[in-house]
Amino acid sequence: FVDYTAAWCVTCQYNKGTTLSDARLLDRFAAKGVVLLRADWTRRDPAVSAALAAIGRNGVPTYALYPSRGQPRLLPEILNVDKVLGALDSL
Repeated sequence: FVDYTAAWCVTCQYNKGTTLSDARLLDRFAAKGVVLLRADWTRRDPAVSAALAAIGRNGVPTYALYPSRGQPRLLPEILNVDKVLGALDSL
């Protein structure tokens, strides 16, 4: 799971403080062996820009769940626990 984020992104900070810090969600990530990564685009890092472009996005917030096989599943910009759990269950 990659959290493409930036310090100046209000929506990113909201999602981080609510959904992405939810104990149920963190437990499910751990139970499924999901690696949590953060791609910090605060200073418009070219590597993060390229990774975003590779999945058809050009800004933050972007949330991508990368299964072991197949294409990444992109989640909505405004997250909630149920949406993320549903995406995890579809793996």
